[in-house]
Amino acid sequence: MAGAGGRPRRRSPDEARVIERFKRLAPQLQALTLALQKFSDESGQVDRSAWAEAFSQTTADPQTIVNVKAVTGLYEGLVNHLVEMMQSAARARGLAVVKGEVRPNGPELFAAVHDDGGITSSQVDVLRRLYQMRNQLQHASPGVDAAQVLDDIELLQKTLARFVKSYVLWLERHGITLMQ
Repeated sequence: MAGAGGRPRRRSPDEARVIERFKRLAPQLQALTLALQKFSDESGQVDRSAWAEAFSQTTADPQTIVNVKAVTGLYEGLVNHLVEMMQSAARARGLAVVKGEVRPNGPELFAAVHDDGGITSSQVDVLRRLYQMRNQLQHASPGVDAAQVLDDIELLQKTLARFVKSYVLWLERHGITLMQ
């Protein structure tokens, strides 16, 4: 990012936020993987029945509660992190969705970034699904299914790298580089 006279252009506050959040993604994903180990079998795979039993919220064991909350809290945090990255990038890009008085919700933001060429339609669908689960977890919605939570955690782990690649390429096309 060169400015006048070949000197590096000064980053906007939103660009700086994007970069700081970008740097935190890998450690947060590693923390989620580490938290899931409490529910993994000898082969390293998450034991779905152990997860379901722990997630059932009928346990009185404080350590089990801490272990479950570590996983769900890290998942919520990663989804929030992605939304905040998109929010800052949308402001840096000057997208209309972030110019109003009211902050856009996740799906509105995802659609606007898609329309600007930042993410694919399938990535929008995945982000909506992850965002919906995040909402259910944050509001302790009754009937949240342990298997669905685990499916969405695994979906996040599986798709995060592709999302980040699209996100980085989108910003680079508009002169915002995250890696130097």
